[in-house]
Amino acid sequence: MAKAALDVGLVTANAKPLLEFYAGVAGFEILDPIELPNIGTIHKLGCGESILRVMVPVDAPEPDDGASFSSIAGIRYLTLEVDDIDAAAAAVEALGGSITLAPFELRPGRRVAQVADPDGNMIELGQE
Repeated sequence: MAKAALDVGLVTANAKPLLEFYAGVAGFEILDPIELPNIGTIHKLGCGESILRVMVPVDAPEPDDGASFSSIAGIRYLTLEVDDIDAAAAAVEALGGSITLAPFELRPGRRVAQVADPDGNMIELGQE
């Protein structure tokens, strides 16, 4: 790879709640968007060398009706390592997301939680 990072894209009908969510929960930096005529807008959030892209197409996307993140094959969740999982979980709810599995100790020294952003995209929060 030419870059020591992984970029990920989300597709949504409304970028604002997702931009506020990821900036508030994980401290991502909101970067300048890219307008693509007749296609849509790609909003970008920086995290180190990685970029989370939030695409708003001209035609609104259909929602995902999967019952759980593991019910459909494909890329289904992000993992975000945080310094304070309890504060991150509180920020999830304050910023329009939901907690599907409250923070717990997965193994000694490792706490995790499963949450969803305002669009229902699944996120695993982790803290060592």
